[in-house]
Amino acid sequence: MICGEVIADVGSDHAYLPIWLYLNQKIKKAYALDISENCVTKIKINLKKYNVPEDIVIPVLSDGFSCFDSKYDFNELTDIIIAGIGGNNISKIIEKIYETKNIKNINFIFQPSGKIEILREYLYKNKFDIIQEIIITNENEKRIYNIINAKVTNKTYKPKPIEIIIGKNVNHQGYINKTIKHLVNILKDLNKSGDKKYNIKTDFGYYKDIENLISELELRKS
Repeated sequence: MICGEVIADVGSDHAYLPIWLYLNQKIKKAYALDISENCVTKIKINLKKYNVPEDIVIPVLSDGFSCFDSKYDFNELTDIIIAGIGGNNISKIIEKIYETKNIKNINFIFQPSGKIEILREYLYKNKFDIIQEIIITNENEKRIYNIINAKVTNKTYKPKPIEIIIGKNVNHQGYINKTIKHLVNILKDLNKSGDKKYNIKTDFGYYKDIENLISELELRKS
C-alpha cells in the first residue's frame, strides 16, 4: 500500500512502523508524529536502539499537521498513515489538512480503531476513493483490523448503505459476523423503547434500515 518514499505516521507512538519500513527499504524518510511528549521520547529511544538517524525518521511533537506550516515541507510527503485512532478523529484530522493543503497526490493509509463507518462516509462525501480495504486478524481471530487505502479523486461517488457499514468489496466472514452481532445488539437496545423504536435514528439509520443491513450482510455470507 505504501506508494512513495516519504511518509508521515500520525500517532506514531513508539515509531515501530516507520522504523520497520525504513530498515526494510520500503521508504527513504519518515515523520513520526505524536501529540504525547512521552511518546516522542520513546521514539527517540527506539531510533537509537535500531540505529536509525533522527534526520531519517524524524520525531515530531505535534497535534496533526500544524508542524508542516512552519518547520517542515508538506509537499515532500507521498504517503500519510493514521493508525490506532477512531474513525471520527481520523476524519477530523483529514478535514483540517484538506482545507489548507494540496492532498491530491497523497496516498492515505488508515487503520481506524473504531467508528469505521464514519470514516468511510467522510471519505466518500469528500471525493476520496477507497482503493482497497484489507481485513487482518490475529491468530485466534479475536481481534479484527481494517486497513483502508484511499486517495482523493475529485469524483463523486454515492455509496450504498452497505458499503458504508462493511466496505465496498469486503467479504471477510469474521468481520461480517462481528458487524451483524453489533447491529443485532443495537436492535435489542431499540426494542427496549417499545413502539418508539421505529422513530429512533442511530448511527446506522432507523430500525428498519438496520434490519435491511443485517439481511444484506447475511447474503454476503452465502
